Amino acid sequence: MLQESQLFSLLDKVLKQTAFIRKGEEAVYFCPFCFHRKKKLEVNVRTQEWHCWICNSAGKSIRSFFYKLKVREQYFEELYKIVGKHWVKSEDREEQKLNLSLPEEFIPLWKSSKSFDYGHSMSYLKDRGITMDDILRYNIGYCERGDYEKRVLIPSYDKGGDINFFAARAFHEGNTYKYILPSWPKDIIGFELFINWYEPITLVEGTFDAIAVRNNAIPLFGTTMSDKLKEKIILSGVERVNLLLDSDEAGTKGAIRIYDFLQSFDIDVHLIRLEDKDPSVLGFEAVTEIIEKSKPYSFSDIIKAKLSI
Repeated sequence: MLQESQLFSLLDKVLKQTAFIRKGEEAVYFCPFCFHRKKKLEVNVRTQEWHCWICNSAGKSIRSFFYKLKVREQYFEELYKIVGKHWVKSEDREEQKLNLSLPEEFIPLWKSSKSFDYGHSMSYLKDRGITMDDILRYNIGYCERGDYEKRVLIPSYDKGGDINFFAARAFHEGNTYKYILPSWPKDIIGFELFINWYEPITLVEGTFDAIAVRNNAIPLFGTTMSDKLKEKIILSGVERVNLLLDSDEAGTKGAIRIYDFLQSFDIDVHLIRLEDKDPSVLGFEAVTEIIEKSKPYSFSDIIKAKLSI
């Protein structure tokens, strides 16, 4: 019982939580990987097996759990003092699969409703140029309660059709935070399900920009390319990339970073400016015409852009 008690204390310290103890050997915590609002992560201090019932992250030893958490070396040393190193197994370092899911309060907008929030969500999307076809294609929805209350949610899916990220946008302009993103790694490819890697791709900051562009548009959920996206572009042999980031300082700096990276691989880069206009305001046809008429950024163009910030 002393070892179990010591492991409970160590886990509490590492996770900065107090466990709910079940059956004298199972510690139940809030999951540090999917951040579900209920305690769904179970760690058995007798077998050392651990599992989250929401994101399915799992392992066969507390050591593997610590590796997944990337804890400091001192915690490994404390663990070894309690259980020794005989628990080390070959599978400890294997990457455990994490699965993101939409919040349980998510309601798809293709389901018609007479609710107040449904009406406001649809009105907001209409003003952004979003059609019912877009709603169906991207599975756009909304939440009436929970962490994403009174927000429109735009999911992103990977090539296998599994959700890999989402953006939640307030449909009331008075909200303090317009966008909320999940606490989830952004090392993903936005809208990967819809991308043809044999054609030019367009990189944009947000989901609404990508929906407005439609054809082969990838939202960055910011101004930086993920490592996974960089690798995919290089390995797929993409010949042309259109950069359609905002013209503010953050967008300009991001575009320059991306340009420098892609140019090092001899990729044809078109840096496109929309004169402070949102792609969803301009509309699909206007944005498409601007992209088609764009020219590759020259060395002097990029120098001017760098000097402007």
